[in-house]
Amino acid sequence: MTEPIVEAQASGLSTLHEQTVRVAKVEALVNIDADFQAAKKIAQGLGLPIVDLAVIRKSNVASTCSLAEVMQYTDSAYPPIAASPTGALWQLAAAGCVEPHRLLEHVRVSRGEDEFGRYQLNEDTRIHSTLAQFGEYPSTPARHIPTVLWVIEGEGFTDSIDFWNTRALRPAHMIEMPMLLLPGADMVKHWLDFPKQVARLLKSRPREFAVDVALVSRSASPDQLLKFASALGLEPTEEEPRDGARMPASPARTAPFTFRTDLDPTAWVTLERHYGVPTSFDVQVFAGGPSTLRFIQPVRFDGYAGALVRFWGEPLLGLPARPSIARLVHPDAQWRDGKLQLAFQPMPHQLAVQMTFPLLPQATEQLLDDVTTGHQLSSAGRLGTALAEHADSSALLEPGVYEAAIALTTPRSKELLRRLKEHRANGHPDADLAELAATWGGRSERRYLPADKLQDVRAEDRAAALERLCALGWAERGLQSVCPSCTSRSFVPLVQTSGSPQCPGCGAVSAYQSGGALTSVHYRLDSFTDRASDNGLLPHLLVIAELCRRKPRSHFLPGTDVTFEDGTQEEVDIFGIWDGKVLSGEVKTSASEFNEAQLQRDVALSQRLRADVHLLASINTVDETVRNTARELCNAAGLELEVLDQADLRPAANKPVPATAADGLGWLRTATADLTALIEKGKPVSHGQVARILKTASGGAAPVPGHIAALSWALTEHGDHAADLLLRALGVLDAAIHKHGAAGPEA
Repeated sequence: MTEPIVEAQASGLSTLHEQTVRVAKVEALVNIDADFQAAKKIAQGLGLPIVDLAVIRKSNVASTCSLAEVMQYTDSAYPPIAASPTGALWQLAAAGCVEPHRLLEHVRVSRGEDEFGRYQLNEDTRIHSTLAQFGEYPSTPARHIPTVLWVIEGEGFTDSIDFWNTRALRPAHMIEMPMLLLPGADMVKHWLDFPKQVARLLKSRPREFAVDVALVSRSASPDQLLKFASALGLEPTEEEPRDGARMPASPARTAPFTFRTDLDPTAWVTLERHYGVPTSFDVQVFAGGPSTLRFIQPVRFDGYAGALVRFWGEPLLGLPARPSIARLVHPDAQWRDGKLQLAFQPMPHQLAVQMTFPLLPQATEQLLDDVTTGHQLSSAGRLGTALAEHADSSALLEPGVYEAAIALTTPRSKELLRRLKEHRANGHPDADLAELAATWGGRSERRYLPADKLQDVRAEDRAAALERLCALGWAERGLQSVCPSCTSRSFVPLVQTSGSPQCPGCGAVSAYQSGGALTSVHYRLDSFTDRASDNGLLPHLLVIAELCRRKPRSHFLPGTDVTFEDGTQEEVDIFGIWDGKVLSGEVKTSASEFNEAQLQRDVALSQRLRADVHLLASINTVDETVRNTARELCNAAGLELEVLDQADLRPAANKPVPATAADGLGWLRTATADLTALIEKGKPVSHGQVARILKTASGGAAPVPGHIAALSWALTEHGDHAADLLLRALGVLDAAIHKHGAAGPEA
């Protein structure tokens, strides 16, 4: 019943029939009697395989079985009816038929015209039998639709095929929409009690839809339809049609029953649909190796039969629906509706099949193999991959962390390039240029800064951002030594500090402070992170972190050199899998670099890599002109466009309401009281309790590890006297709060 029939015309398929094929989600076309080359051309246009009916059982395209293999009969004395192969066309369309050599099936061939009407009312024809064990898992909300009576006058070829296809598209279980194909009034009026039987069907339906009946015909005139309605006791109406569903169902309908002749049932059946009887099972999945799936299949087969089985679940989530990825899972697998499909013939009661579920990195490599003759991580990509493997680069999304890393980066490559250009412009010989490059290549001094020198980071985020870099292993803490002899300044890691630091230049004894200023902690990137940042990798990792934050089932390469079949070579900044879609794109520090030529190059590369999504990313704002140009190019290339810029990657933090002096005193007083209460209990104060106290004292700002460690140490060193000190501090704070409140806001 769910298989449509379409007419192969000289010009191909009609618009309606092409829509029918696509909505029905057919697996293949079966050529009945059209010219095979013409039918093959139609199949190619639809992207479907085709097989001749005569060889269907010998083909690998279709797996099918006799209806007798899936039906279970309960009353052999009351079999469904079928039409004779030589009977009227409308009877064949309404009830189906049995081929002469298959008359042993449990079916009765009928020649009584009225039986084709009555058996349709009870859905007891042979074509209805083809829904035995038919599965249709929910794809649309359950609804009630007007009853459709399709009326034929004359031979009725167009009516028969349109009725057949509308019924094929009708959801079998989720929509209640009775459909009957009937001859005109001149025949129906002679069927004994048929109007009462139709009325009984209409009366059994709930009230939550209108109208009762849609009279449809391609061959009957308006007068003939009115005559048909009169024969069944139906009354015309101008009520607007509607469908509906209600739980619990509304009361049954009552006569008189209404009809309209201007309704098109096609709109009621053009819906998303999914076929199959579902089942679920657990399977142990081995990463990168074969996994055996075993389960009892839910359809009962009584003999030799074939079936299509679709698999979906956690191991397949995030994989792109590409043929090569399906073959990684199983050599014979295909994608259908985002699920993996395999054909089995014969179909056993217990199914066992081996599959290998690729990890996203393996799938990404396969996607590149599909479109290139060679690919490898670029030099920048190798740095980025190593840095991301060393620590969780999603920390770059946290406030101030990316900016802190950029501020600490030693600008070697850009400065070297600038100096080389200056020397070249001034006419220096190549030997001087080589000497300059060697000098810069040998430099090892890295930039270091204290927290208060991070100009692009909010003051309240600076310490936390720097400590986060240290926690990642990307930075280290240290002190600055100043040599009194040569005045050079040096970074001394904390683990290497000593009582008398020595100048690394002249060897003189240095000092950790200068001019009476207090010693402050400085921060420096480790050499590997510094090099990666100097090569522009941090923006790539920042963009990848945001993409993965949005869709965790993702994997990307941060810089890849690719070689295509024609020998051309390109570098793509980001390529990978974004939750089932292939993404490719470019990352720039400044959006001003995205001129039209750059955008054309980037979109063309994404198209050549067969991406689904083109990425345009910049650390600062991408203006509408660039967005519109990129959107036009992507639309022409058939790509989706994803833009990430400052608003996505470095969103402005919500500025808190400025704290008053009274707020600060209140926070400090509350924290002091909480800490006093903890100490008076006589138990050790944990690091977590210390962190909570410090957070209270700062009005909600997260304390850095160094602050927590310092307060924990102070409590340990002065445990015996801490409670007395804190009680005195409470008295001082209470007096200050009282004085502030009396003096007003300017105190």
